[in-house]
Amino acid sequence: MKVLCLGEVLIDMLSQGAAPKEGNIPAMKPFQPYAGGAPANVAVGVAQLGGESAMVSKVGNDTFGAFLTEMLNHYNVNTDHVWRCDKGNTALAFVNLDADGERSFDFYVDNAAHKHINEDDLATVNCDESSILHFCSGSIAGPELIPGTEYILEKAKQANMMVCLDINYRPAFWDDTANAPGRIDEVAKKVTVLKASKEELAELYGEENAKEKVQQWLDSGVKVVLVTDGGEPIQYITREFSGTLASPKMDVKDTTAAGDSFIGGFLYYLTTQVANTTEFNAWVESFENVSAATEFAIRCGAFTVTQYGAFSALPTQTDIAQ
Repeated sequence: MKVLCLGEVLIDMLSQGAAPKEGNIPAMKPFQPYAGGAPANVAVGVAQLGGESAMVSKVGNDTFGAFLTEMLNHYNVNTDHVWRCDKGNTALAFVNLDADGERSFDFYVDNAAHKHINEDDLATVNCDESSILHFCSGSIAGPELIPGTEYILEKAKQANMMVCLDINYRPAFWDDTANAPGRIDEVAKKVTVLKASKEELAELYGEENAKEKVQQWLDSGVKVVLVTDGGEPIQYITREFSGTLASPKMDVKDTTAAGDSFIGGFLYYLTTQVANTTEFNAWVESFENVSAATEFAIRCGAFTVTQYGAFSALPTQTDIAQ
């Protein structure tokens, strides 16, 4: 199976070390550009593990856009549907790391190229039962993004295509954060696999309502919900069963792309087990199957936190076999 990743591919400007000092002159830490963007990280993660993936996005007709396309090609991600855009610039995310490798973000996405993905573009994307469509809530974060996302979700539905949503909630992406809970809830009911963090569920729906919200999604047709919690145990929940698996304690250097590595690993594992949606619907009824896929995904995410950057931190089969 192929994994199609819809959404932003951007430049992560990652803080490096201590700020240079010249006497008493204020200074910032230097920032190093890395290729990133949550959906793009998933595409690279799948490819790094040996799977087939493609990116569906737009980048600016600028130096950063050229670099990102080159990087995706370097990591064997299909870029036939990464379009160059004159209307917007390649998005930037400045990522500052604290002493524990945890991140804070400043996004520059007001006129981002990926916001100009439209129905005419997406009409050229082949959707079929032997592929998985993956996207994040950033693809419904603004009114200009919604028509294209709704279009490809309907196209995927008509093709009986598996769909994966990683909530990956980034408030700075949203036109109005008050819209986030409702929009995410609505689109979540249309997917097959859903990933969320415990923190996201609490922020969007209230900690006391999180369990009920997950059950609503399962009742609407979602086959499996994966709930991460930083370095704490990860939950996998279906209508028939649920379980938790511990995350190994790692020497954390940078948590950038750890969640993307996890869901990329899960989707890659699926592609090795089933050939289409019909087979998946039978596969997901097994506790052992879902547990094994989650365990594999955990190993992918655990490796990533020991590395710096995004694309460059995503594991190969050799990395997670160690």
